Amino acid sequence: MEITQIERISKTKVRIFIDGAYAFPLYQKDVIRLQLEEGMELPEKIYKEICEKIILYRAKQKALALLKTQDRTRVELRRKLRVAGYPEEIVDQTIAYVDSYGYLDDERYASLYIRDRKHRKSKLALKTELNRKGISKDILDSVFEAEYQEEESEDPEIIAIKKAVAKKNVDTEQLTWEEKQKLIASLYRKGFDLDKINRILS
Repeated sequence: MEITQIERISKTKVRIFIDGAYAFPLYQKDVIRLQLEEGMELPEKIYKEICEKIILYRAKQKALALLKTQDRTRVELRRKLRVAGYPEEIVDQTIAYVDSYGYLDDERYASLYIRDRKHRKSKLALKTELNRKGISKDILDSVFEAEYQEEESEDPEIIAIKKAVAKKNVDTEQLTWEEKQKLIASLYRKGFDLDKINRILS
């Protein structure tokens, strides 16, 4: 294996290319300590040590730091690690590591996300947001069913529509037909169910 390029990306960080392909990120101090240079042959043993003792360790620390600030889905965490420059194999091992401690739970994440927002947003908006975060359809279906059970005194989406109308600070009884249609269209664009909108505004 030949180090074909050491690309500086900041004052302290570089990207290492091996045999013409991107391999991993390192700090400049690592390059100096390991005496890495462009054009040098990198023994397989040293390559493995770098991957296991430096890159994987830092990827794990990065993942734990990200999860400490807020919960994330598997897809979100994977995306963050890729953006940080970690190669796919390291990302896979890091995801498996944090997963083994129960730090990643897409079902729990989706449940808490919906519970926190279902009285303010439409089901459609929440589904769209969670879908973007990488939550699978199977998980979404089961979590939405559980979170929107009939045990509540009032449909959460009805409450969300009422809150959205209240934010407009208008007296719906005094609205003209045209104004009411504009309000209905605005709520519908936010993903609220048309029948429920009409029930509130009729």
